[in-house]
Amino acid sequence: MPDRLRLGLVGVGPVVERYHLRAVRGVPEVQPVAVVDINEERVCQFALQQGFPLATTRLQDLFGKVDLAIVALPNGLHASVACELLSSGIHVLCEKPMARNVPECQAMIEAAQDGGVLLCIGHNRRFRNNVTLAKRLIEKGILGEVTRIEAEEGSPADWPRSPAYFDPTQAGGGALIDVGIHSIDLIRWLVGEFGKIEYRGNGTATTVESEAELRFRMTNGAQGKLLASRTWDLQQHIRITGSEGYLDIGLWSDNLRMRSNKGKAFQQLPHLDAYVSRRPPQDPSFVLQLNNFVNAIRGKEKVLVDGFEGMAAVEVVTRAYDHSAPLDALPAELAGGAG
Repeated sequence: MPDRLRLGLVGVGPVVERYHLRAVRGVPEVQPVAVVDINEERVCQFALQQGFPLATTRLQDLFGKVDLAIVALPNGLHASVACELLSSGIHVLCEKPMARNVPECQAMIEAAQDGGVLLCIGHNRRFRNNVTLAKRLIEKGILGEVTRIEAEEGSPADWPRSPAYFDPTQAGGGALIDVGIHSIDLIRWLVGEFGKIEYRGNGTATTVESEAELRFRMTNGAQGKLLASRTWDLQQHIRITGSEGYLDIGLWSDNLRMRSNKGKAFQQLPHLDAYVSRRPPQDPSFVLQLNNFVNAIRGKEKVLVDGFEGMAAVEVVTRAYDHSAPLDALPAELAGGAG
């Protein structure tokens, strides 16, 4: 295996410019080689400015020229593009959500197996400092038995989105699959599997939902609620409550607040800030995610979020959509927070 893995970018939208490009620069074991986008003018300008030798509008031009590719395209293209790359022997890091439905996810997993390569899904928040610390604290039993989970994320201006994100066929859904899937993945990783779920959203046959509410019971008995919105500023956090305390995990920051019945400090203090974001805030998660993938390709560690993990989060979303009820009016919780 060469000292540096040849890397290609598929799609040059905002998430690539803002996050993945920084990760490519931050992992010296990869060599920027090629970039693909359907907009010829944009891809040529991007390649010239960022030092990628090859700019093309054809996915096939990557075959034999790159070892791994980052796929950052609209949801409806994830499965077809990833499968083509994987089948040709190219390792793939695909942005979340993995795909629009479980059959598409299964096709991607099979393509990776057939191509003898690895598939990674871009749930980068698992690599954030506050989340990894929360994971360790939960595993140490500091919360006791987890009884309640409350998550909410949303804003009218958090991210520029192309028209494909608002088309039910192309996107596979709206706020839940686009925004809420972040929390779904983290809840699975931190607490366990989802059991019974009840979903309400304001989507229609021709429009995706801008508001989503998911109530659920975990297989371990904990109950919870998740709110996702594209039109309201929510609290951007996950609170996990147990018999011995709680953890409040920032989703748009590295903050982690905790309370526990175990420990003398909490006899005097209502809570402790176990982790506080740097100033200015820095997000190393995309660098750590790519580094994990490169190490996995080299056989040094396992992919943290593989195809099966990505598919599990999509399964929760699609199960919610299959058992949905209309959200005729914005519930008070969306405007006021989950509490």
